[in-house]
Amino acid sequence: MLRAAHSPDSGFPQGGCYTLVVSASDEIVVFGAGSLGTRVARAVNPVLFCDNNQNLWGTSVEGVPVESPVTAINHYPGATFVAAIWNPSPTESMLDRIGQLKRLGASRVIPFTDVLEEYGDRILPNLLWAKSDFYAAHADEIREARSLLTESGREEFDRQMRLRSGKFDGQVIDQGIQYFPPEITLGDHEVFVDCGAYDGDTVAQFRKATGDRFERIMAFEPNPFKLPLLREATKGDRRISIQPYGVGNRRETVRFTDAGVGSRISADGGCEVQIVTLDEALQGMAPTYMKFDIEGSELDALEGGQGMIRRHRPKLAVCVYHVPDHLWRIPLKLHELVPDATFTMRTYSADGFECVCYCIPN
Repeated sequence: MLRAAHSPDSGFPQGGCYTLVVSASDEIVVFGAGSLGTRVARAVNPVLFCDNNQNLWGTSVEGVPVESPVTAINHYPGATFVAAIWNPSPTESMLDRIGQLKRLGASRVIPFTDVLEEYGDRILPNLLWAKSDFYAAHADEIREARSLLTESGREEFDRQMRLRSGKFDGQVIDQGIQYFPPEITLGDHEVFVDCGAYDGDTVAQFRKATGDRFERIMAFEPNPFKLPLLREATKGDRRISIQPYGVGNRRETVRFTDAGVGSRISADGGCEVQIVTLDEALQGMAPTYMKFDIEGSELDALEGGQGMIRRHRPKLAVCVYHVPDHLWRIPLKLHELVPDATFTMRTYSADGFECVCYCIPN
């Protein structure tokens, strides 16, 4: 027998309110044969993967065959389909993926969050997701962080907490330019520090937002495979300094995994990169705006730059979706560093991706 059990609503947004109980007789099809789908499959032992990628049809992933959604539904009309596709998109959400399967005739489709209570120990960690007891253990910090935000920031914080409980409806995707919302005012003499400069996309947006009038850009990017693109994007502008380092809370050499937009520090990474602290790297500078999108190392970077941040009080934009507790720990840390500031939150992609906390000193 397969059933989904829902915990009572406490009145405060909680995470992981769903659990899936599976018996040996249940047929499970996992929708999505990528990294998340593979994690889910290892836990629930599906009879099949289905995927929208035609190149995968007729192949297998870890011994489980992969077919099209149409074929999967035709072969297993009574199966439970677990939607395990979670990719950055400004438009397509989990509800769209579930809707696709239902329109094709699947009678029972659930998001992967429904299995976390039962199988989270085998699926997690995976970016912002956690089990419900994790959120319950941090209820006081969650409330404190929420109280720091503007009204619109609290609304977005609540939506993010609802999302963590498996409730994918009601999302609001900001239509503006990430890192450059109306709350961030830019002048002609900005010193911009881009932590996680990637291929220069944010540098380009910053130059556009300032009409290319600024004093200096410090672009930190440790991924050696992206540095050529970053150099090409800056076009030799002498105001822009490319720093081929990661940023953290101490100087060290670490292993690094190149995974495109998800490249990150990893013990089994294929190359080594140097980590520096911002207090050290920005000596003699007075940054006016800083952006952090560094795949879960945001708190370490803030710690390593706290002296400079306290001293110069720059505007700050920090991603909060790479680790479950960053949603509240980052606002709390920013308030510690710049207590007399305005804090808000905006999200630029569906299903929790690209959620940013902004700190604007008063």
